[in-house]
Amino acid sequence: MNNDTLQRTASRFAWVALIIAGLTGSPAWAAPTDTYCTPNQVVVFTEAPRLHVRCDESLGGIVYFAASTTDAAQAGRVLSVIQTALVAGRTLIVNYDPSDLSGAAIGCQTNDCRLIRRIGFGK
Repeated sequence: MNNDTLQRTASRFAWVALIIAGLTGSPAWAAPTDTYCTPNQVVVFTEAPRLHVRCDESLGGIVYFAASTTDAAQAGRVLSVIQTALVAGRTLIVNYDPSDLSGAAIGCQTNDCRLIRRIGFGK
């Protein structure tokens, strides 16, 4: 192969790599996901702006799901759902982003806690 052919081949590989990267979505981070949580504890902290629920089993080391209490109305809604599930013996469905570590700002430890994006429970 001559130098010109090698350059064209390298250029084609570069374009193919760019197209593939574009089709697969840029970063390979985990997408927000739903998980099931059998709650065994709910805590509203007075020294930190958060509440959290602890689940019976961990998912990849995550056993706590937290929400900020800076918006009192939102925190009240989250707390109501968690408490209702806890008292009724229901399993929570928690939507969270495994790669989101921003909960550390409210005391949610990055090794075992993630922020709640959505929360609910079924029958």
